Amino acid sequence: MALLDNYWPLVPTIFLLVLLKFFIFKKKPTKPEFNLPPSPPKLPIIGNLHQLGNNPHISFHHLAQKYGPIFYMELGQIPTVIISSARLAKEALKTHDLAFASRPKLIAAKYLFYNCTDMGFSPYGAYWRYIRKICILELLSAMRVQSFSFVREEEVARLVRRLAEPYPRTVNMSKMLGLYANDVVCRVSFRMDFSEGGDFDQKGFQKLLQEFQELLGGLSVGDFFPSMEFVLSLTGMKSRLVHTFKRFDEIFDQIVAVHLNPKREKEETKKDLVDVLLDIQRNGSGEMPLTLDNVKALILLDFPQLQPSPT
Repeated sequence: MALLDNYWPLVPTIFLLVLLKFFIFKKKPTKPEFNLPPSPPKLPIIGNLHQLGNNPHISFHHLAQKYGPIFYMELGQIPTVIISSARLAKEALKTHDLAFASRPKLIAAKYLFYNCTDMGFSPYGAYWRYIRKICILELLSAMRVQSFSFVREEEVARLVRRLAEPYPRTVNMSKMLGLYANDVVCRVSFRMDFSEGGDFDQKGFQKLLQEFQELLGGLSVGDFFPSMEFVLSLTGMKSRLVHTFKRFDEIFDQIVAVHLNPKREKEETKKDLVDVLLDIQRNGSGEMPLTLDNVKALILLDFPQLQPSPT
């Protein structure tokens, strides 16, 4: 919800635009198609958005005490069912898991993850099952993981050296372990070094990843009003998304170009995860064709998380 705080000055303008659209395209009322759970009173246009507050989980708890363990809300144009019971959660996520398998198509994920074609945000279906199988059988199989044991051993030795260095202040173990995880992921996935003067420092990844996490970690006005996506341009959200996406896309183009270099293929026989994905994409070996954008979306899944420099 942090991103929404930046948009409150534009709320009156957005409200007028939504109101105008509502009256122009207003449809005749229809009978409800579903037997919906109880719902708190809602306002026109915004629905129950005003009841979320700064801490939605606390607001949901208070509403559950009044309306029961399952209730219905309209968050802008998004119909939402809130469950706050372990029994009902088990029924939804286990008994009826296929009905709830997909994730909402967030605006940020649509722009940053190549129209939600990664494994995390892709809608449940044949494509999701296929890329999941690729990740399990080709990228994360026991044999593949074991083949990179030497990388983990070398990075553990590097971590020990970092911890042994004299520091004028207390060592942040979360930071150190984060760097270790990033170094392992980058060497296994891209055969590149993203710390200690590597690409991580040289290309300004820290600032880029911080922007990426901020955009993906919050909710925008467009997530609540999908038909009003043009509002993203008014708030500046779209320009931030497009700029961040282009930066990442340029990085992935460089990574792919390095892996497709014929000289590199002759010099190095051991394949990393990008090599495996490119082989599947080029050879068409699979249930459905993968585009280069699909490969980039899967690469982004392995991209390092934001970790501050150890110094």
